[in-house]
Amino acid sequence: MVRSITWVTASYFLQVDLPLLSELKKDFTIHWIFVGGAPDKKKTTSEYAVKYGIDLEMLTIDGHWLNPKQYSCYALLAQKIKAINDDICYLNISGFPYALFAFDKYIPSEKIVMAMHHGKIHSGMKLTWIYKYYLRYLCNRPFRFQYFSETQAAYFSGKKDRKTVIPLALNNFGMSNGTPSTSYVQFLFFGNIIENKNLGLLIEAACKLKESCDIPFKVKIVGHCRNWSGYYQEKIKYNNIFDLEIKTVSDDAIPHIFSTSHYLVLPYKSVTQSGPLRIAYAYNLPVIASDLDGFKESVIDGVTGILFRSENVNSLVEVMHKLVKGGQDIYKNLREKQEAYVKNHLTVSSVVAKYKNMFNSIIENNDGIEK
Repeated sequence: MVRSITWVTASYFLQVDLPLLSELKKDFTIHWIFVGGAPDKKKTTSEYAVKYGIDLEMLTIDGHWLNPKQYSCYALLAQKIKAINDDICYLNISGFPYALFAFDKYIPSEKIVMAMHHGKIHSGMKLTWIYKYYLRYLCNRPFRFQYFSETQAAYFSGKKDRKTVIPLALNNFGMSNGTPSTSYVQFLFFGNIIENKNLGLLIEAACKLKESCDIPFKVKIVGHCRNWSGYYQEKIKYNNIFDLEIKTVSDDAIPHIFSTSHYLVLPYKSVTQSGPLRIAYAYNLPVIASDLDGFKESVIDGVTGILFRSENVNSLVEVMHKLVKGGQDIYKNLREKQEAYVKNHLTVSSVVAKYKNMFNSIIENNDGIEK
């Protein structure tokens, strides 16, 4: 008998789930519920569902995320899930602060698997004073919980046998014929530009490197920013070393952006997980990252990239200078090591196998309880 999963994906986590569903459908019947209103993501989701023959329903949760009326929307979602009555309900959605209470009320707890993107509360989160109590309450619900890293899972406060760690699958947005320049080294910063991602440190490091190094390099910055001209633009001393796309780019543009860069730079002050990191691994792009615990787990120093001392501009300058000076030799060496590591540890098939094991274990346990 083919077992079944109701899979809920919030639009902001869409790229986490896309590598998985087409593979999981080979072993499970999947009812996919997409929650969100962005037209481009709806289009991507619809096309994906048609391509792989996945049963799809789309829902929109209207209003501000703090509006109490949102509880009613999540209650309708939870009642829909209960009516479908699949073996597993996988929830890759935050819905803070109301969704949890609707799920808890209407969906049988033994069927719920919560995708946990946060364990430790960091400075970039909103309403942290409430969120810490919310997390504590959530972790003590009788659900199953799936974390994406051991670092975040270490903060789980519930029963340990309800916790599973499965890494993020790599995000591949398609092929590109682009290649990096051989006349200069290009460092890439990619993603929404917010305070905890610490882009200012990279800009400062690049300007310092320009003053001490005559070997050509560029820093490409791609991402949406609400206060670019009022803050980050003022930090740029040398416009000729920066290539700026201060906007949200389409998924179609991502392959070219990554395949024409040499290194992805992640100068973050705090991190739970990083989408750009997984994209970099998919496109065999070595990574420069701050030595936060969240990166130490996923960036193997000297193998998949290089770590520098967090919030230390001189440490970042030193690493960038080493890579610029090393040219093609050090770049090719890191790429070869990263490619081998990814093949051994991070293939989609290996990640999907862990999901299958988790789901089958839960179903087997639930079947035993019913008997």
